[in-house]
Amino acid sequence: MATMITGGAGLIGSYLARLLIEEGDKPVLFDIAPVQGPLTEMKGRFVFEQGTLSHLSVIMDCVERHGIDRIFHLGGMLSLPSENSPLDAFDANVVGTLNILEAARIKKMKQVVYASTIATYSKDIQGDVIDDRTIQRPSSFYGISKTFGELVGRWYHRRFGLDFRGVRLPSIVGPGAKTAHMSIYNAWAIEYAIKGLPYILNCDPDTRCPALYYKDAALSLKALASADSSRIRTRVYNIAGITPPFSARELVNVIEQRIPGARLSFQPDPLVVELLRELGSLEISDECAQTEWGWQLSCPLEAMVDDFMDEFEKHKSYFL
Repeated sequence: MATMITGGAGLIGSYLARLLIEEGDKPVLFDIAPVQGPLTEMKGRFVFEQGTLSHLSVIMDCVERHGIDRIFHLGGMLSLPSENSPLDAFDANVVGTLNILEAARIKKMKQVVYASTIATYSKDIQGDVIDDRTIQRPSSFYGISKTFGELVGRWYHRRFGLDFRGVRLPSIVGPGAKTAHMSIYNAWAIEYAIKGLPYILNCDPDTRCPALYYKDAALSLKALASADSSRIRTRVYNIAGITPPFSARELVNVIEQRIPGARLSFQPDPLVVELLRELGSLEISDECAQTEWGWQLSCPLEAMVDDFMDEFEKHKSYFL
């Protein structure tokens, strides 16, 4: 199966590419940014195509040249950039997703696996638990654009029989993350401490943001793609992340235990505090992902920090 990963040069996409390469695949990575970091060590075992999601002709040219029949669609703009530049986010997240689905329809592809977000949830949630049937009324432009992706993907499944599947990911934590977003403090607090640099978390110490290690995120996408179609009933699935969600203070405590002298402090940004408060106070259920295709978390908080530090040490020439 010829596989394309949009956003393939990103944190999750590059690790997903590594997993596929290790299984003998030679994925095509489609991204606006070049491949950097540890994946460059596998040069020759993947194909890189630079381009933007907002141009269908560019996507079609890539798909046709490489005979693509499966797409992992991870590309797009993240939360804070989307909030600050909604027109650019519309092109990347709305037009871009429609273009991917249209390319899949035209070429009669086998599958599209979509990376959505728990930011599709926000207002008017009844009760204390978010499950896969909870109402989606996002307050951020990022969440709005991702909700569109979920809905239009379901429409392509109903209308054209496209095998569309997706996961709603929480905040992703991993080394080498470059793009600022609402919950980037989860990654940068660890990384700055490793580098011996001070870091100010832009949230309240009691903030609880659902989070997931980048390796687990890639594994969830790969597992969903591999699941037998007869088991896929929910189609787009919540991934709860580390449960229960850890607070920013708990994260700092774990970092300080492992890196004595870490210089971490708090200076809450009212916008970030407000947007994260809505999700952090609720329990996210990923029962459907567990029962329908066997999703399981492998890295809780302390294991996540330990593996983050190990990955940074092994590949620090890319991160310094």
